[in-house]
Amino acid sequence: MSIPTRPIILAGIKHCGKSTIGQLLARHWHAPFVDTDSEIEKEFHRQTGQHAKIREIYLAVGEEKFRRAEEKVIGVLADMPGFKVIALGGGAVDNRFVDMELLRKLGFGIWLDIAPEIAYARIVRRGLPPFLASATDPQEEFQKICKQREARFQLFAELRFPIKQEIPAAEVAGKIADLIEKGVKS
Repeated sequence: MSIPTRPIILAGIKHCGKSTIGQLLARHWHAPFVDTDSEIEKEFHRQTGQHAKIREIYLAVGEEKFRRAEEKVIGVLADMPGFKVIALGGGAVDNRFVDMELLRKLGFGIWLDIAPEIAYARIVRRGLPPFLASATDPQEEFQKICKQREARFQLFAELRFPIKQEIPAAEVAGKIADLIEKGVKS
């Protein structure tokens, strides 16, 4: 087993498996795992003294302040040395305050390109987030967001990993680790 030369960055739409797969990859390489949403939650707690989940923070501060907080976390991570596995928030690649250069500085970008209908089913099971709960047709809105972000995911990713059916996260992580260890430049 060889450890990649650059940090591994997982991107994709909401509920594509970034955090779960990222934790598995980090364990595989005995490396730290960082979830940008968790970092935003920690920063919110430091600033306010309140414990809040990412959805609650988004509702409390609004989209612009949320995206600025995300930009700050990504900037800090981009300057941190050492190998790690990072899971980006679902909208990070489309954050107007985060340019592609900063995202690429993070490390080797992997797009978990999950079929939107699989991700949407996962979202429904866990409860609609604020940006979908207010939509007239949440599923149609989610499809629209997925389509809009597709070009940004393509720009970001050095490796696109398609997920067209529900498969175990451990299987996805294993396949990604194999690809990287067998020659995909990282």
